[in-house]
Amino acid sequence: MLSDTPSLRQGRRSFAGPDADEAYAVAAAKPAASAVTEDGETAAKGRRILIVQGDWEAGMSLLALDLKDAGHQVGKVFFCAPDLIYQVRGVQTHLFRKPLAEFDAWLRELVRTEGYDTFFLYNHFRPYNWIAWNLSAETGLGCHVFELGLIRPNCMMVYSRTSTPMTVIAKAWSELLADGIPPREPETPPELCQVSTPAKLVAFGANFVFSRITSPLFPNFVDQRDMNLWTHFKHGLIYVRRFIERGLDSEYDAVFAGELSGNYYAVPLQVHSDTQISNCSDFTSIEQFIERVVKSFASHAPPDTKLVLKVHPMDRGYKDYADMIASLDRQLGGGRLLYVDRVHLPTLLKHSRGVVNINSSVGISGLIYDAPVIALGTAVYDLPELTFQGSLEEFWTQARRPAGERVRQFINLLLATNQGRGTLSQRCFDVPGRCRIQWPPPFQQAFFPDVHHSRTPDAPDE
Repeated sequence: MLSDTPSLRQGRRSFAGPDADEAYAVAAAKPAASAVTEDGETAAKGRRILIVQGDWEAGMSLLALDLKDAGHQVGKVFFCAPDLIYQVRGVQTHLFRKPLAEFDAWLRELVRTEGYDTFFLYNHFRPYNWIAWNLSAETGLGCHVFELGLIRPNCMMVYSRTSTPMTVIAKAWSELLADGIPPREPETPPELCQVSTPAKLVAFGANFVFSRITSPLFPNFVDQRDMNLWTHFKHGLIYVRRFIERGLDSEYDAVFAGELSGNYYAVPLQVHSDTQISNCSDFTSIEQFIERVVKSFASHAPPDTKLVLKVHPMDRGYKDYADMIASLDRQLGGGRLLYVDRVHLPTLLKHSRGVVNINSSVGISGLIYDAPVIALGTAVYDLPELTFQGSLEEFWTQARRPAGERVRQFINLLLATNQGRGTLSQRCFDVPGRCRIQWPPPFQQAFFPDVHHSRTPDAPDE
């Protein structure tokens, strides 16, 4: 998952692919100037960038300022009250209050009149972003997508429409296995603070509540999630109750590291509404995934092993599979299935006999902790010599632990192509700019070539 310029060169080989000359032409767009990077490639400068739907934590408003400092012109579609932060920080905004059905025509006209040549999207499956994604494919506009990082918790992901991770990483991995040239290990910048999930949740929650209180001003705004404030408030109370009740789950940590070590399989469950499931797998629900895994486990796993299913923390207040799993366990005779919540994930993964998931980034964590991993959906890390390439029925008895060197090579490849060190919700690394994110080389070369591989005076925080 990466931008549209080559990165990570070992001699003459590029591990990111040769997509440096993506067309950004539209009817009224001005041609971008270009500059030669230290790798001899061309990076566009002075682009006209439109942020469509951004992140709920407002971190992309700081990215907008960094882009302006680098000589680009930046605008933002104003959908709801939290987008006011862009105006406060001096970024041009374009108000859209019409129904979603009218956004395509409105966006085309905006691009024509303002000359935007590049879209920035936070998760391209969000309703307005999906329209922009398709428009960029039709017209040749540049399009970059930002998402939570695959290497958790202190990374974020960025890639272009023409250089999606599945294609780029799979190609680079095949070349690595064929000729044995590994990516070099990227330098990690000094940390300013630790990434905090509560900090992200507070920022997200504050912006979400603000958007709901002011929702009468934006009656047509839609998002990929349920936007009912009271629904989320109810589930928030359920979250708190379950969080308190399940505090004793931590007692399982000693059991996983002790008597059960190597005798159980870990199944980390994903958020029930995750677009990675609905768009990148054959499963229609987490319940269907659970039934599939349990049925296979019962028929093919060694009889003395257990299956440990862990609910996703973000689903704690929304979904509870306890009754379903208890029923399935009774059908197996009892005692073979465990349903846990507040356990130490690294301990669960490290001592497991294998990890079964759909396409969660926890699969990468499993590889890092030396566990055999199988992905039942479409996952960027589902590659030869990393994950198990056979069927689920074969996995229970035939899976082997990945080679540590291969896992390190894969992590370095991610960092060299699509994983930025840092997050939009916090400023955690000592690097230039307001975002404090060390962008992956392709994105850095395309949008910030003047600060590539060098320190510049820090811009003041807004």
